[in-house]
Amino acid sequence: MNRIKNLLKDLVKAFLLGMAAALAAAVLLLVSGLFFGKGGIDAGLETAKNGVFLIAALLLFLLAGMLIVKGKKPDREEKGLRKHFEVIGFKTAAGMAAVAFVTVGAVADFLQRYLHSL
Repeated sequence: MNRIKNLLKDLVKAFLLGMAAALAAAVLLLVSGLFFGKGGIDAGLETAKNGVFLIAALLLFLLAGMLIVKGKKPDREEKGLRKHFEVIGFKTAAGMAAVAFVTVGAVADFLQRYLHSL
């Protein structure tokens, strides 16, 4: 029971860290879209959405490569990761970060569609 509790705690922690990174990237991309785009908030949301989805795709590509190479060479010790997570490894943390980036991208897409319908 304690292991399941630690697993859930680690998954939520990884998701929240990914969400913080995704929101920071989205805000940075939104501001750059507002400054450099000519469409106002619409251009900013489009830039943020596309950038966040691009980062999520790169994270998933990295995760797929790590899963393919797993059997070919031994895993290194993840001592630095154990300071933050008790149960999950780097691959699971990267996967949760990718899920957080996709979630932020989906919210940006929803906001963009909502603003178009007004």
